[in-house]
Amino acid sequence: MTDPSFPDALPAQHRLHWYMLERVLGQGGFGITYLARDTNLDQQVAIKEYLPVDVASRRPDASVRSRTEEQSERYRWGLDRFIREARTLARFDHPNIVRVASVFEHNNTAYMVMRFEEGENLAALLERRRTLPEDELMRIVLPILNGLELVHNAGFIHRDIKPDNIHIRADGSPVLLDFGSARHSMGHARTVTILVAPGYAPFEQYYSSGENQGPWTDLYSLGATCYRAISGIVPMDAISRSKGILGSTREILVPAVTIGSGRYSAGLLKAIDHALTFSEKERPQSIAEWRRELAGGGMPAARAAPATMSVTPATAPEPLAAKPTPTPAPSIRGPVIWASLGALVAAVVVVAVVFWLLPKQQTGPSKVLPEPLVAAETERRELEVLRQEKMDATAQRQRDEQQKREADRLAKAEQEKKLADERTRLEMEAQKKADAAKALREAEAKKKADAARAEARRKEEAERIAAERKRLEEARPVVAVAPPAPPPAPAPAPAKAAEPDLIKQAEEASKRGNDAESAALYRKAANEGIVEAQYRLGEIYAAGRGVNQSNFQAYVWFSLAAGAGHGGAKTRRDQVVTSLQPAEIQQADRVIRERLKAAVQRKG
Repeated sequence: MTDPSFPDALPAQHRLHWYMLERVLGQGGFGITYLARDTNLDQQVAIKEYLPVDVASRRPDASVRSRTEEQSERYRWGLDRFIREARTLARFDHPNIVRVASVFEHNNTAYMVMRFEEGENLAALLERRRTLPEDELMRIVLPILNGLELVHNAGFIHRDIKPDNIHIRADGSPVLLDFGSARHSMGHARTVTILVAPGYAPFEQYYSSGENQGPWTDLYSLGATCYRAISGIVPMDAISRSKGILGSTREILVPAVTIGSGRYSAGLLKAIDHALTFSEKERPQSIAEWRRELAGGGMPAARAAPATMSVTPATAPEPLAAKPTPTPAPSIRGPVIWASLGALVAAVVVVAVVFWLLPKQQTGPSKVLPEPLVAAETERRELEVLRQEKMDATAQRQRDEQQKREADRLAKAEQEKKLADERTRLEMEAQKKADAAKALREAEAKKKADAARAEARRKEEAERIAAERKRLEEARPVVAVAPPAPPPAPAPAPAKAAEPDLIKQAEEASKRGNDAESAALYRKAANEGIVEAQYRLGEIYAAGRGVNQSNFQAYVWFSLAAGAGHGGAKTRRDQVVTSLQPAEIQQADRVIRERLKAAVQRKG
């Protein structure tokens, strides 16, 4: 039976080769994870099924298909990536990374088989305890860093690190789960599916292109996980942070150095803030770099995070479109600075010499420059101020234009996503209505067809019964009439006298409340061919008085009474026949024919 909380999931006890599904462990944007039993090895495993709900859906035959033909190429590409990445991840054997045992294709999709880890995930632990002390947090984070470094060195990034995907075993050791969203971090130009966990995903992960994603993407998620562990709250999501940076709101992320001051070491808090830097180029670029910061080594001067993470529109870093490069390119900044300092010193020396050589005029205790030099110096300074203001205005205009373009892009992307979601919802609703209308039409047509067939069979049987009765009547032998003889003395007719007696006795038994005796007397009279008894016996079976209710028997006795000319029996027969199945009607008609034959034979 399918879990109503996961309508797209396969039902419990569904078999996938030698794996028997037991229950659903969870569902994300790319697939569903099941707890299953390996019947070969008799052990539990976790199985991740590739089912990207934005482009594919489950069919009644358990297969997975793309929603439209236009999405089929995207679905197949994602399926190939899922299989290839599962095979790559299966090579990793690290105690803090979930072990991938196998991958196979079935139901037009693929399944990744992983080791099932007993214990409690970090999300449940934080829900229960709210925060963790520093030593316990480090016992979780540092082993995860070791395992994740192995993944990064192979060219992969996880892309979905959050407390829900960090499992704490019974012995306290952590393990990183759910690599179903992992992908290559380098050299990929195709558009990738957007996968975000609000609060734990950096801004570059909201783009459909993966060019800006790399190890720094996973480090943001790890920093957000640590922020949740020291503050008790999920960090502000990247979209809200981008609005604060662009100046559309006043929302900012409160730094970890503020929230955790006095309770955690300064090195840990600074490292968390550095990992949560909005711009990907300003974050740590590798696991090794961030591990040094956690150990108290501090941040590199070139990319040191600001003391506070409050950013105003005038100083906000612009979102970077290019992929960050860990090693900076050679710079000419040093030579330019030294050249500028040399020129400044030379200018100071020249001015000093000119001042020394100019005639001195005393006006009190201060020396005054000649008026021509004062005017020239004033003009030079005014020009310098104007030039600087122009440069500042140009830079500010460029920043404003960049921020506006970025805000427009985000708004357009959000609007397009809403339109796509609404279009999908309307298409699904229209399809459901069409399916429901079709099912209703088919049910009504089937009901009409069944009623028509039943009526045709009833008429056919009635015609056969009438024909049979006529044939039997015609087949009765003709007896020659002998000459009249003196009439004999009248003999008693007990059978004729018994007929009204049986009906009268049955009525009296019914008045006494003895329905069973009344039914038996009516049955005896009906078997002797009394039409009124046949009709009343049909009513007894239809109502279930003194006998087990049976529309089958009611139909038989109403038919016999109707065939003998009883007016009300035909109406009652047509009423009860609607509750019988075609096979029951055929059987009842055979019984009626046999009773008619027996009655004719008795008369003959």
